[in-house]
Amino acid sequence: MDLTSRLRSIVRPLDGARGRPPNSAPRELTYEPDTGRYEGSIEIERVADVLGGRVVTNGFGRALIVDRRYESDRVHGTRRVGDCEFEDGDTLRLLDPTLAPRAAGEATRQDDDGPGSRTLFVDLETTGLIGGAGTVAFLVGCGWFDMGAFQVRQFVLTSYASERALLSEVADCFGATSLLVTYNGKTFDVPMMETRWMFHRMPLPLESVRHFDMLHPARRLWRSREDEGGCRLGNLERVLCDVTRVGDVPGMDIPGRYFTFLRTGDARPLEPVLEHNRLDLISLAAVVAHAVQLLEEGSARCRDGAEALALGKVYERAGCVDRAIASYERAAGDLSAHIDVVVESLYRLGLRLRRDRRFAEAAAVWRRILDVKPGRTSLRHGYGGQAGRRGTLLAPLRQFAVEALAIHHEHRERDYEGAKELTMRLLEDADEKADATRHRLARLEKKIARKNDSHLFGGCA
Repeated sequence: MDLTSRLRSIVRPLDGARGRPPNSAPRELTYEPDTGRYEGSIEIERVADVLGGRVVTNGFGRALIVDRRYESDRVHGTRRVGDCEFEDGDTLRLLDPTLAPRAAGEATRQDDDGPGSRTLFVDLETTGLIGGAGTVAFLVGCGWFDMGAFQVRQFVLTSYASERALLSEVADCFGATSLLVTYNGKTFDVPMMETRWMFHRMPLPLESVRHFDMLHPARRLWRSREDEGGCRLGNLERVLCDVTRVGDVPGMDIPGRYFTFLRTGDARPLEPVLEHNRLDLISLAAVVAHAVQLLEEGSARCRDGAEALALGKVYERAGCVDRAIASYERAAGDLSAHIDVVVESLYRLGLRLRRDRRFAEAAAVWRRILDVKPGRTSLRHGYGGQAGRRGTLLAPLRQFAVEALAIHHEHRERDYEGAKELTMRLLEDADEKADATRHRLARLEKKIARKNDSHLFGGCA
């Protein structure tokens, strides 16, 4: 037998078992809609009353939906909800160059029972973080902007038997948008949902939806801020939006609350979980809006040199050279920045100017690196996770600057004496380039000798 037949013989024996005639074709697996008889002691209507939701029925059974609306004038930390809305345009693609542009002439799709915005924010609460067939998303939170307000729709799994009904409702919600926004969704949330859809042999509604994952731009902008807690969404909402949660349920406790609900049927422990999920969705929109505003306003919006340096890298990666240069200048001019921030900003600025063939300006930047005092430390923020430590980039970048200046004096200014003096400084720090440095020094001495000879013979003539 082939593999398919062997598997079918395990699920449905072929020897007339279970009252089937011998040699009859095996019956394919089918699905029976959930009508409530598998829910045991959990009454979905009572759960809906406790959580303030509503029960919907589709071809696969019943699902619980909870809706909440946050008006535009509501405050989330220091930001108004209405100010968290952003445009799906070029600025968003600066944060993620792999994001496909919006189709030309594409109109916003609206209906009476789904998102009226093209941007859908999604966050899951699951029974575990490892994944696999045994892990399910018992809460799917979706949010979108509707006339300035933020509308949240949450799909709650009240029993494992009703998962297919829930997935069908989630698919309908996803089908009404063209841009998905998540935080670590490319690694966790979307693969998790696709696993569940495939497990139930259902179509995958996200295959044609554009996806923006804010985690990766956040790391590029704020990864160095380890003194502020790193790039977890909870830390960013506190640092960027001054959000303080009161009575929030810890993430590690969320699966246990759901299992308690399944055992007891008491939905009250789930209410803090739903509130946690709602706050995550609003914070996700706020963080994305903050990043978009940062890129639109440029280096003047940056809090300090470390953020300006990170912004410059994003601009340069996206090909916005002038904005990148301005950001590097802003970072290098921050007197309270860590020494590594200053020298790295100057280094990147010099490289950018040299690539643009602005050699004299690049040489001036190399000299600025040599003027940085070795004993300087951060007065305010840490960098790279170690606040106040002495710089680790200064020594190698000073050596790079000396070598770059030596090349500039030799090949562009024809100042061989100045190039020789700089090359002698390179020899003071013996490293793997010592042989190349001695070769350069010998070449410069020959050029100086030829120059002196030409002056001598020219003077005699």
